[in-house]
Amino acid sequence: MDSNRNRTQENDDADGRHDQNIMPSPRNGLTIPPPSEWLRRYNKLLDRYPLQTKMCTSFLVSAFGSALGSYLSVRANDDRTKSRGKSEKTCKAKSESILTKINWVDVLSYAIHGGLINAPICHYWFEWLSVHGPSSNTASVLVDQLVVQPPLLALMFVCLDVLRANIRTTLYQFREANVISKSVTNALQVVPNSWRFWPFAVYFTFKYLKKKHYTVALNLCSVAWTVYLSRGTSAGDGGSAS
Repeated sequence: MDSNRNRTQENDDADGRHDQNIMPSPRNGLTIPPPSEWLRRYNKLLDRYPLQTKMCTSFLVSAFGSALGSYLSVRANDDRTKSRGKSEKTCKAKSESILTKINWVDVLSYAIHGGLINAPICHYWFEWLSVHGPSSNTASVLVDQLVVQPPLLALMFVCLDVLRANIRTTLYQFREANVISKSVTNALQVVPNSWRFWPFAVYFTFKYLKKKHYTVALNLCSVAWTVYLSRGTSAGDGGSAS
């Protein structure tokens, strides 16, 4: 009996210590885990989903680094402008619009490269290096920096230039070419025709095929649908050209 009471008391004490580690939030009585708890959860994600966690981390960290670098660059330019005797009003206006001067194209480019390209490469490279690389840490660093780092830097600059060009082109299309309005108009024109084709294709796929074959069957059906859409696009281009 006494041992049961002692165990119960120990459990209550442990729960109390755990509750003390949770910081109360000032709003709605919610609790905010301490930094150690966030770190524990992050390590758990690294163990369960190593590649995906590293990709998300690299995406966010690369975006933050690019935004911070752009912000500091604008701040430095504003300070130089102020030191050259520009009016206080002009400098204040520039400081107020500093967030709008961040190069968001660069931020997105670095984020995409970090999350989708650099993180997977580094993940698999370090996995291989830890298993098949030199036993010495110094030798591993030399191999990494002399053999792998230069090609990675070249790949990074190529990817960033390609991403910047594509993002700027996409933004131009959305701003100048009325992409959204054209897409909505085209979709409204095509939806009635899609209802003449896809309901039957999906129905017979569900009725006669196994679930594992659904995607393959509908992809084969999409060949005919793509031919129809392509013929309509080509006819429209021909009509506009004439």
